[in-house]
Amino acid sequence: MLSSSEFVTISLPDQRTLSLRRYGNPKHPAVLFFHGYASSCLGVPDVPAVLSRLGLQVLAPDRPGVGQSTAPEHTTLELVAADAVAALDALDVPIPLAVAAWSGGGPYAMALAALYPQRVASLHLLSTVLPLGDPHAYPRLTLPWKATRFANDYLSALGRVALAAVSRKWEKEPEKTIDEYLMLLGPAERAVRFQHPTREILRDAAVRGFAQNGLGVFLDGQALCRAPTFQLSAIQATTTLWHGSNDGVWAPDNITYLTTHIPQAHLRLIPGESHMLYLNHWEAILNDIRADLPPYV
Repeated sequence: MLSSSEFVTISLPDQRTLSLRRYGNPKHPAVLFFHGYASSCLGVPDVPAVLSRLGLQVLAPDRPGVGQSTAPEHTTLELVAADAVAALDALDVPIPLAVAAWSGGGPYAMALAALYPQRVASLHLLSTVLPLGDPHAYPRLTLPWKATRFANDYLSALGRVALAAVSRKWEKEPEKTIDEYLMLLGPAERAVRFQHPTREILRDAAVRGFAQNGLGVFLDGQALCRAPTFQLSAIQATTTLWHGSNDGVWAPDNITYLTTHIPQAHLRLIPGESHMLYLNHWEAILNDIRADLPPYV
């Protein structure tokens, strides 16, 4: 089936460039999608028939330092949310719209929903992580995530060098690197090595995510570990937390922090699913999102 997607470049108010991929008909109601950590706008399944049936478009921006998006000296959750709003305005996208995010994209979606509540009809967090810089969430972090926070806070120079080396590896050996990446995760995630097109989507999104010598991944880690300036209680939109019972990256037990701090949040636990559940349930997620938005006339 032919793709219905296109790459779009936006000039931001501070003269930086934001690249995004637009899936579906630009006239349709929109879903804003925040990609995961070490990923990019290519992490969205390209399903033109589903989007056409539902009358939806999906807008997936690359964060600073990812794809063709240029980067400031520092990135924050709040800056990325403001970039997304500027892009929506530049494209004249109607509001309210739905916001979805996978994994490390979750805290950026939370920032947008908290800071621009009038723009968000619903929020869908797909295998999200907690805001790592939130001091109230810190006790809920597992030891590996606390180590990640420590490394970003105190070993950032070494991390920058390491990510540049990983960037070269993704560029030269993407097939080998996606296997190595998945094998570092839990059993449910390792099985993704044999699932198509899930494997290819993750691979291509990561290659683009690391393209600027790993700069975007580095800035992502820094932003995720900074203390947010917004409160989760400011999120007014109905929020669905889609999470796999077998998630080996972020255990579902810790997600209760969000259900108790986001006013209208509820957990949808998918039995047997991994951290990549959204790739297997994308059509169901879009069906739910469609019900949150006004009809297309």
